Amino acid sequence: MKEKDLLSNFLVGNELHDSVTLQQFKAFFPTAYQSHPDVKHLYRAYLNARHQTRTKVRRNIDVEVRRNPFNLDIPEPDDDGSGSSRTSDDYDGNDMDIEDTDKHLTLDQAIQELGQAERIYKNEIETLERQCNEFTQELEDLDREMGTIKTPEEFRSGLSEDSLMRDLQNLIQLCDSILEGTSPESNAS
Repeated sequence: MKEKDLLSNFLVGNELHDSVTLQQFKAFFPTAYQSHPDVKHLYRAYLNARHQTRTKVRRNIDVEVRRNPFNLDIPEPDDDGSGSSRTSDDYDGNDMDIEDTDKHLTLDQAIQELGQAERIYKNEIETLERQCNEFTQELEDLDREMGTIKTPEEFRSGLSEDSLMRDLQNLIQLCDSILEGTSPESNAS
């Protein structure tokens, strides 16, 4: 079977088999809206969008079949070398008319592009690893510095959870009063 036929059968399929009748389309709506005149307009819009999508898929299949280097629609040349038994209807041997936005590369160009991408990614990975190592070192230094801080025993012994909570609440009130522009002494009175 030809490549175009395979793709068409698989991607587009039989239009009659997949289509939805107006009655089936109306059944998707609640019964109160099934008789609404706009349902017919929606059905036409659905059919139009479906037709446009199927047309686009068919065009893309044609482009893909012509672009494919392993084109199954073009058989090997005849024994006499003429190649006159081509089965594709519109194949003229020139793929330059295909408007294609894809970037096609030769194998050597692809290898060069991949090599360049590999170098870029390796540099990026090295930079990220270096930044992670620096960040880790900074955290370790900070941890060591925090470990050397000693609080006098008298402060630790006088601290309780209740006194810490009161002090934190007083600090929050002080910050709030500063933000509001009032003095904490006027709030206390």
